[in-house]
Amino acid sequence: MQVMLRTALRPRFLGLLALMVAATLVCGLLATWQWDRAHRAITSRSEPTDRAVALENALLLGDPVTNERAGDPVVARGTFDPDEQILVPGRRIDGQEAVIVVSALHVVQPDGGEARLPVARGWMPAADATGPDGEVDPALAPAVPAGEVEVTGLLEASEAATDGVSGHVAQEIATPLLVNEWGEPMYSGYLAQTSAAEGLSPMPAAQSAFSRGLDWQNIGYAAQWVLFGGFFLYLWWRSVRTAYLDQRADERARLEASLQPADGPAAPAPAASDPDALAPTPQNPNDPKDVTGVDPDSATTR
Repeated sequence: MQVMLRTALRPRFLGLLALMVAATLVCGLLATWQWDRAHRAITSRSEPTDRAVALENALLLGDPVTNERAGDPVVARGTFDPDEQILVPGRRIDGQEAVIVVSALHVVQPDGGEARLPVARGWMPAADATGPDGEVDPALAPAVPAGEVEVTGLLEASEAATDGVSGHVAQEIATPLLVNEWGEPMYSGYLAQTSAAEGLSPMPAAQSAFSRGLDWQNIGYAAQWVLFGGFFLYLWWRSVRTAYLDQRADERARLEASLQPADGPAAPAPAASDPDALAPTPQNPNDPKDVTGVDPDSATTR
């Protein structure tokens, strides 16, 4: 453990640690930012308010409907154009198949011009908007009110466009589609009307897929940044551990090399418990030498 600690305290690994800690801190700040966004959005929706603000104070022409603004109560004044109305079928509201009626509210701008604000005026049962041929019939929708009106509702972001507008029928409340159908300028979001509209039921809250799903998306992003920060610290630990194991392997190899003799391995010595290894070598009886190792023919007699 101490050897590994000494490896970690090397200047190279200390510099790497400083870099990884900096990266982890950046990931932590990004995770905090994403969590704060999700928390603000959830808190704003969990504390509903009945006080609606004027459209000009809630959203300017050309500004996007952000996660913080989606679901805010807004009041808008203007006039409806009876020729600018579509139906959006395929919705399920209060447990039944529904069709949403969307109309263009012409709002006067500070410069005197007009901009269109799509307003989901309410919804009606799909059966009431279906003609004898089984298709949605825009003529069955209630007509828009005449003259200047005041509309109160919830500000919502535009839905994603997957199809066009055909015969005043669309599959989404998508401002890019409505711009092509009605013209510009147009606000980027739409108003889900919660005030009473003749012949229609008020819109429920959070019809936009944007406002339904972005909170969990931000929470997921925050968790990802936390994982990234932990990965940087794990990468530093793996680097230190790899260097430590390599050092131990080199030391073991040097130790084994130092224990080997220069001219190769020596023959093993006989074991002391082996009697055959310790006994003298027997003499050949045909050998003329005696046991003393002296040739008798060459010996002199005294």
